[in-house]
Amino acid sequence: MSRPNPLLLTAVLAVFAALFGGLSLAQGGLYLDTHEGDTYHLLDILYRMEQGLDPHVDFVTPLGLFAFLPIVLFMQAGLGVGMAILWAEIAIAAAMVPVVAYAAATRLPRRTAYAFGLFTIGLILAMTYGGAASGASISMHYNRWAWALAFTMLTLAILPARGSTRQTLDGILIGVLAACLLLIKITFFVCLLPPVAIALLYRGQRRAFAAAALAGLVVVAAVTAGYGLDHWLGYYNDLRIVAGSEVRPFVGVPFNQIVAGPIHVGGSILAILAVFLLRQSGRIREGLILVLLIPAFLYITYQNFGNDPKWYVFIAVLLMALRPAPGEHTVAGIDLSDGAAWLAAAAIALYFPSLFNMALSPINHAALETDRFIPMVPSRDGESDIFIRLDRANTITAEVYLDERVPVWAKYAEDAERLPPVEIGGVTFPHCEFLAGSRAFFVEIAADLERANIPEGSQFYTTDILTAIWLFGPYAPLRNGAPWYYGEFSGLENADYVLVPKCSFVSRVHRIMIDELTGAEVPLTLVRDNDLYALFEPDRGDL
Repeated sequence: MSRPNPLLLTAVLAVFAALFGGLSLAQGGLYLDTHEGDTYHLLDILYRMEQGLDPHVDFVTPLGLFAFLPIVLFMQAGLGVGMAILWAEIAIAAAMVPVVAYAAATRLPRRTAYAFGLFTIGLILAMTYGGAASGASISMHYNRWAWALAFTMLTLAILPARGSTRQTLDGILIGVLAACLLLIKITFFVCLLPPVAIALLYRGQRRAFAAAALAGLVVVAAVTAGYGLDHWLGYYNDLRIVAGSEVRPFVGVPFNQIVAGPIHVGGSILAILAVFLLRQSGRIREGLILVLLIPAFLYITYQNFGNDPKWYVFIAVLLMALRPAPGEHTVAGIDLSDGAAWLAAAAIALYFPSLFNMALSPINHAALETDRFIPMVPSRDGESDIFIRLDRANTITAEVYLDERVPVWAKYAEDAERLPPVEIGGVTFPHCEFLAGSRAFFVEIAADLERANIPEGSQFYTTDILTAIWLFGPYAPLRNGAPWYYGEFSGLENADYVLVPKCSFVSRVHRIMIDELTGAEVPLTLVRDNDLYALFEPDRGDL
């Protein structure tokens, strides 16, 4: 099969990135109608970094610096946070266009190269994480970025060059991409680095391997020069906290469901068949590398919210790139050239709902009726380019246990295996979990804190998964805190107040945090108690 023209491929990808990115910008702001909780987490981090705070040193997050830095640079250049997010994605797509074009042009047949290039650049610019449910969302943007970088890196490392080899250039690109994965989300780096290293050495690409190692170390050295050794020590400590956290062992279904659950078992079977086909067609080396990649792909999918198996598309690309010539290999009367095409088509079919959803997402964003939206963070001066759907922002719907609140139902509580209400500081908190209304939650609590004359600049340790109250009032982010709770009382030693919502967004986390505070016998003095929250003042001398 013929190779693509690299200049034409680059031009097509550049035009596609401009059109796809342009659709995202068409509204003049970022309008979100789902996953606003994740977005508040992102905003919490971005505004901290805009103030000069550094991840892993000044606050806890298991995500790497590069998951946020491109956005923060646009914010520091004067853009509002919504447009900064969109322009950061466009900038990354633009930077990746020549890299993706090079990988596709040197490794893939023509039609597969164009399909791979469009998919990879589209991943960066999509306005949804994937899945089959439509809705404009920026949630987990870093996963999309990481998958795009990972697929490009794997294409360069695994597939033989179609023509002259450029081991040094290949190695530099692989090393830089691997370092970026380390600095976006370490799950991708840890899972994919061994197969990449083995692939390079198995293929005899020792110069590429050395260049990759050197290039990766240069990126690490540059970050160390800019942020210091404490950045890496903090990164390690944050990952240690998350690994031992009771709150976040995984972010979706259990691992066995990722491997053999009803939704994912078809992909697992397809991957095994792909290994069989490669080995039967004489691609022993690539088949072995795919054997190493499958558990890596499964674990990454397991660790990503939504468990969206984007790797199905890469399996299709791999099969089409290594597809044997017609009539060259047959098994049980089946031409393996046809078999590769059938498996590739099956992989795309399995992933098509998510693929279609991502492809439509910028169009859906451009078509949103903006009069249904309000600013996500109304109290921040000048910030009016990131919006949330009005009904989701202000619909105060919650799950409560009637057997805790209404005597007639109490006799059923034991059968339902209810846990007793949690208590701290003499205040009892029956089960209550919000299903929507995050903006209203923040607005009302911040307003009540101001009415209570809580001093400006106060820092809050909040017993819930959403902690960005400081964005809605004259308060400060919790120093050494975690915008998303992971464990170990992060930042409690700096808190002026412990804020315990009467209704939380993740009741399991709410209960765990209260139980941990109670178990640690943290001295708390109640200073305010109402329908919204209980506010305590901790004794810092005992922390």
